[in-house]
Amino acid sequence: MWIWKCDVKKFFDSVDQEILLKILSLRIKDSTTLNLLKEIILSFTTVQGQKIGMPIGNLTSQIFANIYLNELDRFVKHKLRAKAYVRYGDDFILVENDFEKLKFFRAKTIDFLENELKLTVNPKSDKIIKPSHGLKFLGIKFWQSGRTLNKRSLKRATERLNHSNISSYSGLIKKHCNKKYQKYFDWVVLEKLNF
Repeated sequence: MWIWKCDVKKFFDSVDQEILLKILSLRIKDSTTLNLLKEIILSFTTVQGQKIGMPIGNLTSQIFANIYLNELDRFVKHKLRAKAYVRYGDDFILVENDFEKLKFFRAKTIDFLENELKLTVNPKSDKIIKPSHGLKFLGIKFWQSGRTLNKRSLKRATERLNHSNISSYSGLIKKHCNKKYQKYFDWVVLEKLNF
């Protein structure tokens, strides 16, 4: 078994607004709604004088990202007929038993991203690995025997911990960390609560 792990390079800065509007126009027939979405999309650009980019943090940005990358999902599932594919945001993995078939899927997917969606893959995350080496995906390192949070996520959880997010981070730590780190985190929580 082989895993191709990848993400899109500077996704929000690279979205082609014309392509996004075309995708929306195929699904939304109400002209008032479409004009409002067009106004929101065209109100921002990352390249002066070009219709490129999407603001991060805007309430619509996550929805538009999923609509835009749904085209990738459809391509991988229906055209390539990949059996094991997961995407979250602009991060995705493809799993295949046949190494050559996975390389073929990779080449076709990269071609689709570049030519149809005007996006490029991030060369730093573009990797084909064996599951036995462990898979880093969405801040978690997955092993055949279990999983753990990566060091960056652990550090972020302890640094950003406050009264309003204790239950969220505690659940994350309990789900993905060993007993030793869970005890350490409990002490960190007690310190934060005593402030």
